Amino acid sequence: MGLPNLTGLFFWLLLFLSSFFGSIFLLFPLIPLIYFAPSLWRTFADCFIGYWLFLPSSLCDYILGMEFHITGDMINCSEPALIIMNHRTRLDWMFFWNALYKMDPWLLTTEKISLKKALEYIPGAGWAMQCAAYLFLERNYKNDAHTISDMITYYKDLGRHYQILLFPEGTDRGERAAKRSDEFAIQHGLPIYHFVLHPRTTGFSYMIQVMRQKSYLKNIYDITIGYPDDIVSSELEVLQKGRFPHAVHFDVKRYKENDLPKDDCGLADWINKIWREKENRLANFYKTDIAHRKFLPCSGKNNWPVSTTAIGYYCAFSFWTTISVIWIYSVIYFPFVRIYVFFACVFYVYCHWQYAGVQNLALQLSKQKRQIN
Repeated sequence: MGLPNLTGLFFWLLLFLSSFFGSIFLLFPLIPLIYFAPSLWRTFADCFIGYWLFLPSSLCDYILGMEFHITGDMINCSEPALIIMNHRTRLDWMFFWNALYKMDPWLLTTEKISLKKALEYIPGAGWAMQCAAYLFLERNYKNDAHTISDMITYYKDLGRHYQILLFPEGTDRGERAAKRSDEFAIQHGLPIYHFVLHPRTTGFSYMIQVMRQKSYLKNIYDITIGYPDDIVSSELEVLQKGRFPHAVHFDVKRYKENDLPKDDCGLADWINKIWREKENRLANFYKTDIAHRKFLPCSGKNNWPVSTTAIGYYCAFSFWTTISVIWIYSVIYFPFVRIYVFFACVFYVYCHWQYAGVQNLALQLSKQKRQIN
């Protein structure tokens, strides 16, 4: 591994430091609210973390000059929903924050992500994602079924209307994943895909059925993501080479809950049909000349401007860089601050060892209160 690129190093270092100290100085003092005022805890945690998401969005758009093209239907932040998207690279979820910001900045406070369980172990960022009550999945149906059911019950009990981002493919389209997808297709007599992976229908169907059982599903948003020029596959590529895609395209199509089949077999057929259509759309997208690559909206007449009013990004970038410098200065020059940081870190480590994360601590307390009532 060569020396890191300065742009990539600055990008990830700023995100790491701001998320680490943010979880220490902003979220940790609010932890008692999980017990005493769980609804207030969710309000503060969602707002703090949502505003932090402005930072990577500002770096991509305002600092790095990336272009984000969004077409299709508006995502409603006031209704519980499931968002499904093809998973081309390991950075899709981060670029999606820019799309949410363009549609409605409040979506950054109401989006919840289902992601690999290993990510909750990252100091700082992992702690913040635990506080955000993201769904950490192990790719083991038995274990993940409990996680999905418990988290959706938790959202429902607190009266929060979240939009849950799920990648039905289960992983990004790297070489190994593409090979496994092709082998699966051959074994089951399915078409070979060149731009998407075959979706995992069991997990998708279960998610839909649980959300239905909890009366926690109004809409399903099918999102297609495409990269017209550079495809940057991983965080390491950003760190080593400082490479970022010049542009990212998103198209959003909304389905109402009643539009989907009621049984598991029907849901499996539905998601497979959606993915066949997605493969065809992406095939047409990539065979077009690079300069003219774009999605024709599946539905809706929305076509958000590529340029973004910079004031929101400017304020977020200024706030997080300034406060991160203040936090670092305080840790270096004030011994009592170092002691505080130490105890905060010990708490997060203990919480993960004892409860498997802050999100599970909140779940257990929520269950106890529900049983008492």
